[in-house]
Amino acid sequence: MKSKKNGSGYNERLFSGGLRRRLHLARFHWVADAIARLQIPLDSVFELGCFDGKLLDFLPAPPGSYLGVDAGWEQGLAAAQQFRAGQPSLRFARATVPDEIPVAASEKFTLAVAMETFEHLSPELCEAYLEKIARHLDGYLLVTVPNEIGPVFLSKWLIKKLFSRDNYNYSLRELVNATFGRSSRIARHQHKGFDYRALVESIGQHFEIVEVSGHPAGFLPACLCFGIGIIARSRPRSHQDRLTCRNLLS
Repeated sequence: MKSKKNGSGYNERLFSGGLRRRLHLARFHWVADAIARLQIPLDSVFELGCFDGKLLDFLPAPPGSYLGVDAGWEQGLAAAQQFRAGQPSLRFARATVPDEIPVAASEKFTLAVAMETFEHLSPELCEAYLEKIARHLDGYLLVTVPNEIGPVFLSKWLIKKLFSRDNYNYSLRELVNATFGRSSRIARHQHKGFDYRALVESIGQHFEIVEVSGHPAGFLPACLCFGIGIIARSRPRSHQDRLTCRNLLS
């Protein structure tokens, strides 16, 4: 494996070739398709979990402005700051909690994207990030996450168990619960115990859900796909204000 100092180890694992490359590139193609299909303006783009800014190569047009934040895993953020230097419309910043995102109180984005990020966060941190995004988004939210329940989960687990070390340890009870979609009975840790259905519910608390679909085989039901794509959009400001007041009073 290549050095992690410039993010090459991560990119080599996911995008070096074969079926794995196709599966991981599918989320970028899904985002690009959603932008084109819904004619989402790219005036100002925010990306949570940007890693090295690879999304920028898949956008149908250069964004007017872009802010990518990342926790700095495997030095992907450092690579983005190095390779995208000299482009003042592009900003990259490290953030491990919502309050660290360098965004002005009045700043608004027309598009927010989070690819393969929410499965790595606790439900509480997911909620905090969704609240932050909702305050600064006037447009669409595009989210991709892996499918970690049902027969798709079982097939992925078996493949990883047989052919790689890139898997999480499941007890027999946890394996059965994940296969039957009973994620509430599994202790969350990164991908382990993650349920995209619960994330859809959380997103629905802050945004209007437009679509939930699967990829790369989008013609199949989402529950039978390896990846899940969620499209949501901002609610009217008055509705968001009511939600904020309700949260403050609760």
